[in-house]
Amino acid sequence: MKRFFKWAAIILGALILLLILAVGLFIGWLRWSGEREWKQAEAELRAKGEKLTIAELVPPMPPDSENFFADPLWAEYADLVLKKNEKGINEWGPRLASEQFQLNKWQSVPLTPEEKDRLSKLKLNRSGIKTRMEAFSLLRSALQQEKDPQKQKETAALYLNVMTPAEPVLTRIANLLERPRAQFPIRYDLGLQAPLSQITATLSLSQIISRKAFSELILENNSDAANDTLTLLRLTTLEKNSPLLISFLVRAATVALALQPINEGILRHAWTEADLVSFQGLLHDLNLQDDSLVALKGERTFYNQVDPSFVGAEFANIPADAHFLKRIEAKLVQFYFRGIFLKDKAYHNLWLQRNAESLNSQIGKGWNTASAPSSDKEVQNLKNHPIKRWIYMLNVISLPAISGCTQNAAATQTQVDQSLIACALERYRIAHGSYPASLDALVSDYLAKVPDSPITGKPMNYSMKSNGTFLLWTPGWNLKSLGGKPGEFKGDGDIVWGQPISNKQKP
Repeated sequence: MKRFFKWAAIILGALILLLILAVGLFIGWLRWSGEREWKQAEAELRAKGEKLTIAELVPPMPPDSENFFADPLWAEYADLVLKKNEKGINEWGPRLASEQFQLNKWQSVPLTPEEKDRLSKLKLNRSGIKTRMEAFSLLRSALQQEKDPQKQKETAALYLNVMTPAEPVLTRIANLLERPRAQFPIRYDLGLQAPLSQITATLSLSQIISRKAFSELILENNSDAANDTLTLLRLTTLEKNSPLLISFLVRAATVALALQPINEGILRHAWTEADLVSFQGLLHDLNLQDDSLVALKGERTFYNQVDPSFVGAEFANIPADAHFLKRIEAKLVQFYFRGIFLKDKAYHNLWLQRNAESLNSQIGKGWNTASAPSSDKEVQNLKNHPIKRWIYMLNVISLPAISGCTQNAAATQTQVDQSLIACALERYRIAHGSYPASLDALVSDYLAKVPDSPITGKPMNYSMKSNGTFLLWTPGWNLKSLGGKPGEFKGDGDIVWGQPISNKQKP
């Protein structure tokens, strides 16, 4: 019996050693093949003249006198320190707390008794609003939801009153936007730990000014609304030199916010010829499809600068007195993640290149579910493969979000082009007393060329309504048109001028 257990232990030990050896050889193969694939991918992309590092892609910093972000207002966001987050993990972030930023100091100004009373009279203070920021959030939603004209005016007047403490900083922002360039000193060297709090700040500014312009339109302060709308349009350019996917997505959101008062002013016939010409000039310069391709390539460079030695580093922190099998397991897992990172890196770079080239060839022909590269199918193939799903797990996780960026760019650019056409239509109405029967009437005097739909590559659909207004639309991403009506879910139905696009995902 003793001999049996002895041999059983020897055989079991041998099997364990063979298993460890097999796993080690597999991980070694992963590392070797990953390094080989990355060298091949890098050589292929370099031969095409591609920029594979952040240093190559990010333009040099402009002179302070020309740079929107070269102001003490933004220096607070660039002054970074290493500190512990809520989970006790060290991470980089601004030295100051968010409430101490000059941009946010208006939020700490107490509401006056009169403001609280007006909130109560509008029946908006049921939840016991205590801070100015809470009042801002509540009024911002109420402005959009209120349908009664008189209550809407009262809400708009109160919104402007609540935002009065923010006026000095908003004026300062408007003055800084006179500078011709904008580039924030992002700490790209920190890789995935680089704070991007200035992006949140620009989005917040856009939300504030968009509702401010809308309130001014409601109160017929059209000149102030036009100035704030121009400020909004200039804000949309701030993240153009940041080649990151998140920067582009936030920029697309600020563009959508800038279009809201433009379209509302056209519906109300609030804009002058000069206002509309100014809006058209800034809208014409927006090219979100090209910018999304830069963001994709920027995301690639951001990914490339991750140090493989840090991948799986959390598994290296095993106590010295841990069981030797536990230490071996941790080392194998660490090396596994480093190995798949290199293979993921090569795949990621080539996948993005294929997509960027395909998308670039489709600009002007239409970005839609049929013409754009189908990353969903490619990701599904990876997910369904019994081995590749574990080797290319980082791509399986990240590629759907990157695919969504393409759809976002096409939809937002469509809205930009529709607003550009709507500005020209309103100029025609001012000159002729009514809208034209066809968009062709705009060419030469109001538009050099009527833009086609970025989604279909064909002319926008335009028709006159019986009440003298117009309908301007194009099929959405999935090309499932409803004849000029938005769909219930994201990508379905049509993109209609003056109406929001649904972000609701299909169940």
